[in-house]
Amino acid sequence: MELDEKVLLGKGAEGHVFLGTFAGEKVAIKRVLTNADTVVDPARQRREDETMKKLEHPNVLKLIEVVEKQNFRYLILEFCVGTIRDYIRKKYTGPMPSEIEGMIQMASGLQYIHSQNFVHRDIKPENVLISSSHVLKISDFGICRPVTTSSQSFSLSSVPTGTRMFNSPELLQSEEKSPEEKQQIKAYVSTDIFSLGCLFFSYITMGGHPFAKEKIIIEFVTVANIFKGKKYLGKDGCELGLSKDHYAFSMIDGMTEVNPTSRWTLDRVLKTLENQKLKLAQDEDNKH
Repeated sequence: MELDEKVLLGKGAEGHVFLGTFAGEKVAIKRVLTNADTVVDPARQRREDETMKKLEHPNVLKLIEVVEKQNFRYLILEFCVGTIRDYIRKKYTGPMPSEIEGMIQMASGLQYIHSQNFVHRDIKPENVLISSSHVLKISDFGICRPVTTSSQSFSLSSVPTGTRMFNSPELLQSEEKSPEEKQQIKAYVSTDIFSLGCLFFSYITMGGHPFAKEKIIIEFVTVANIFKGKKYLGKDGCELGLSKDHYAFSMIDGMTEVNPTSRWTLDRVLKTLENQKLKLAQDEDNKH
């Protein structure tokens, strides 16, 4: 493993990501500080690392290896050329899948993660990467947690949670609870579906948010709107809205339901997107 500290690919709360090489291949290496204050038990951390290494899906970023040296853990990841956030901000202008194909890839990756009994908990534009072959991959499993197989639920005592503007109402509401209260509260994988709905809206509108009225998004206002269930999906009165007959309007509306039990399932999301993809292909054929 060789890490080039001069080439920083990204940084987050958990650690920094650098360009590197591993087994002769170009990779991304995430360096995470470990110390006595680390909340995760080392044995549990190793078990989770081994589980994550077994995840194999074209739309999930591959964790190749984990190396521990001194006070750091190095997560060796497949190399990517950008993120959805870069694409939205026009910092990445390279090839991309079609809009619908991109959403199918994101939903497929998340569906696979759930099928392996994990909840991601931090779905957002920065955490969907664009591979060198222009495939979208869900990344950053720093706060990913196992879920109960039968109920697909997890305890809210397993903090931290993800980015507030992409957090579901149930995660936001838990912030004011005591550790003892959180221990008694269960959340479900549908929290990721809420986040993905917000991400889809941002992806389609190139920077909007379903709970933000203005083009310039103010976090505390958007979070307050998520609490209230106050959405701005439509073009009426919203700078980056969708027309009500847009194929994704009702889908995103359903994915971002405040009540988690009313949210669309990923099966329904994928079926909607596949049907729209087929319709567009048929329309294209009819033109010729």
